[in-house]
Amino acid sequence: MTNVQCAQCNNGPECNSDSFFENQLFCLEKNIRKWKAKMGMRVCEKGSCFIGVDKNEMGLVQGCGKCSEHHNLIKCETCSKTYCNEEMILPPPIKCYHLSANSQPYESKEKTCHYAYESCYIVRDVFWRGCGILIEQNCGDCPSKYKNCVTCNISLCNEEALLPLTTTKIKETSTSTSKITTKITSKKVTISPDKTTKRRTVSKSSAQNKLENKLIVVTTIYILFTLIFYIL
Repeated sequence: MTNVQCAQCNNGPECNSDSFFENQLFCLEKNIRKWKAKMGMRVCEKGSCFIGVDKNEMGLVQGCGKCSEHHNLIKCETCSKTYCNEEMILPPPIKCYHLSANSQPYESKEKTCHYAYESCYIVRDVFWRGCGILIEQNCGDCPSKYKNCVTCNISLCNEEALLPLTTTKIKETSTSTSKITTKITSKKVTISPDKTTKRRTVSKSSAQNKLENKLIVVTTIYILFTLIFYIL
């Protein structure tokens, strides 16, 4: 009789009446490994039902008893009517904006988070490859892989305005300006066996050489075009 609700009495003849059964307390039952709750088949002798979130496994737990008996539960509620321990008696779950790199189209949408979550986050990754700048929004705390991330704990709080724009500081480096100078040197030139004199020579700078080379190239091109024009 595992799938049949049963209530037992021994306090007098014909104690197992309909009214006796209707006054018994049954609870929804669910452990952390189950997806859905089931209707309890046994009478809850503890006088109350509970529903809460297991903070370690991040899932809902339902059964017979009180929240105070389960120290690992958060957002826990107790009630005292048959099958009263439904999700709806819990505080409303937080809502967050949701956006990920795989979102199609790439735009934020409202998302009702699981009861296990109590916060939202938004992250901007300026080094993400693909879109240049990735904005990610979701339920929960900031993933450890992101640095530019902010967490908040109010519904729909994870807007872009929550995250300041990333600024990049450019370090100013001083560069030395090379000065082009003309060096005057003295060189001895022998004129006669008896006399020597000094002739001042000017060595051209690299900038002057480049300028002269450019002028030569331009002149050559101009001459070539002129010849081609007359030939044609």
